[in-house]
Amino acid sequence: MKKRRIAKYILIGVAVFFIVGFLWQRISRMETFENKAEEINPNITAVVEPAVMPAHVSAPIRVRIAFPDGLKRGSNISTQLPNAALTYDLSYSLTKTLQKPASIVDVIGVAIGYIFTGRADTREIMLWDTVTVTSPDAPKAKFSLRIRRLQFDDVGKAAAERHGQRVTAVLKGADIPPGGEVVMTYSTTTPWVASGAFPVRVDVNKVRMAQDPTFVVEAGSTASRQVIVPSSVRPGEPFKIEIISRDKYDNLSASEDSVNLSLDGEVLDEMILYTGRAERVVTLDEPGVYRFDVSGTLSNPVRITDTPNGPWWGDLHSHNAWSADALSSLADPDHYTYARDVSALDYAALTNHVFGLEAGYWQKTQDWCESYNAPGEFVTILGFEGGIGYHLDGYFPTCSGPAIESQRYGAGRGMNEDKLTALEEDIDREQMIVATHHTGIGWGGANFDGSHRFPRQMRHIEIFSAHGQSEMYDPSDPLSYENAGSTPGFSLSKRGAHYVRDAWAAGMKLFTLAASDDHNGQPGKRANGLTAIMAPELTRDALLQSMRDGAMYGTTGERILLDFSANGQPMGSVLSEDVTELDFRLEVHGTDGISEIEVYRYVFGEDAEWEPVFHRSGDLGLDFEAEWTAPAVGHAIYYARVEQAAPIRVTIPTLQDRPVRAWSSPIWVGEPEIDW
Repeated sequence: MKKRRIAKYILIGVAVFFIVGFLWQRISRMETFENKAEEINPNITAVVEPAVMPAHVSAPIRVRIAFPDGLKRGSNISTQLPNAALTYDLSYSLTKTLQKPASIVDVIGVAIGYIFTGRADTREIMLWDTVTVTSPDAPKAKFSLRIRRLQFDDVGKAAAERHGQRVTAVLKGADIPPGGEVVMTYSTTTPWVASGAFPVRVDVNKVRMAQDPTFVVEAGSTASRQVIVPSSVRPGEPFKIEIISRDKYDNLSASEDSVNLSLDGEVLDEMILYTGRAERVVTLDEPGVYRFDVSGTLSNPVRITDTPNGPWWGDLHSHNAWSADALSSLADPDHYTYARDVSALDYAALTNHVFGLEAGYWQKTQDWCESYNAPGEFVTILGFEGGIGYHLDGYFPTCSGPAIESQRYGAGRGMNEDKLTALEEDIDREQMIVATHHTGIGWGGANFDGSHRFPRQMRHIEIFSAHGQSEMYDPSDPLSYENAGSTPGFSLSKRGAHYVRDAWAAGMKLFTLAASDDHNGQPGKRANGLTAIMAPELTRDALLQSMRDGAMYGTTGERILLDFSANGQPMGSVLSEDVTELDFRLEVHGTDGISEIEVYRYVFGEDAEWEPVFHRSGDLGLDFEAEWTAPAVGHAIYYARVEQAAPIRVTIPTLQDRPVRAWSSPIWVGEPEIDW
């Protein structure tokens, strides 16, 4: 009996010990963070160690803050790493969960939680992605930590934040002596995005330092090379050949390379030494289609013609760190310098989410648009992303425009007739162009069965992005949302009337574009989607007018030349329903061997189905032309699709070989019904 009583007391003692540990773990997280100190000394300094670090390696990042006059107990010290250091692995969608290092109390608390619930939150006992705070000059100093979801810049109370995490430490136990330091150490992984100046936010007693300390993330060695030339040039007109090398994370390479430049077997330049990028200027006098060879890497085709009309290549949908769910370098390179210098684009739009994009960021967006615009060389387009139950991108005709209030709060989170009416008024007032995107994705698609209403002015639809293809429902397609891998295991194809073909079949007049939806500050990456716009000159006005005319097509990112016409009218045209014959012409010039070319038709009517009316496959070479005549069949729609033989290797966020395709804008026979 006595032994049984002793065992009982032991069990009660163990249970009490665990319960106290569990409660202590919870209570220890409920700190008060009151600002009890006076204004900070402006001479306080901060540095980041190491000052230079390689991309995507596991290493401690230390923020060392020096206090010339010391620091009193009760003071608050806050630091915040850039979003690029807070995303998990190689996915912009996933976020690290920063924590203080596990203690014995944490372990006991997790054990108690498991005993009572059967679940263990192992994030609470992490040994990595942790933050510690010490003062080498005040051994008795202790710090209470609090980690909150906050934007890097405090630009608005309504701003949402996915990645931003501000670490605040309250000084306890001892003062920091004059000349002493406080060191915050993040045990984590460095960003994979290279930057010449990643800022770290430092606040002391709720006052932000006037100048953020910065650190450098260096790119790696060359993993891929691309050779880019204009798509069309007049005979005898000089033009640039851009040779660009990138590391495995799509940063501009940091290694030196040596290459030879040749054309049709003739060496034009030998032993070109360069780091990251090089340019050469050449002139061609004879009309035709040419490709340059740089040590085995073939350029995109350039057409020498008396009537150059582009196409001009750009990314119409991408984000930087001002979007709550994105990351990027904001300097060296920033969004536009990456687009211009690393992707060698002709134009680009910065389309951050309006939801949470407060006035401070919107003003910066307009300022960047203005400062980087250089007609004839590189064109910027002011844009945004919003939505009403589905996702939309909007584009302004100038670099100045108001934030669209109808899209600011809760955009894309449910149909709202008032918001739709307000958006249509905004589009008319600002003369905007709008497009819908990733329409078939399971978590943010569009319905083309009549249950969603769209702005009456919408004339564009995204057929491909880094998320995958939106042409049609086909989960087995290597370019489906499942297989494109932008958010592995999360992005799935949605069965039903959610795709580009469904929108066209519903009678909507929508022109084709492709754009990355990049969230890494790397617009125009090679396999994430580009839009080709045919226009007589590289200016914003000319590009936007051609978009309104439908003189455009999309590719997965390769600069394929695609011409598709019927009865002499180009893609985007509407022919009379009275025509009796259709004279088609199709011309394709690839960046590699072409393996398949198809033209699909949809004849409006009951039980209508998409059907191929032209098909060629096999080894079609680099260049393909065809002309044929077919009887007209009344009210119908036609579009062309091209696929190349060799895929493009993609490394972020998953390693894969991504097929190379191009899709034309449609040609309509008979006016499409768009007001439904």
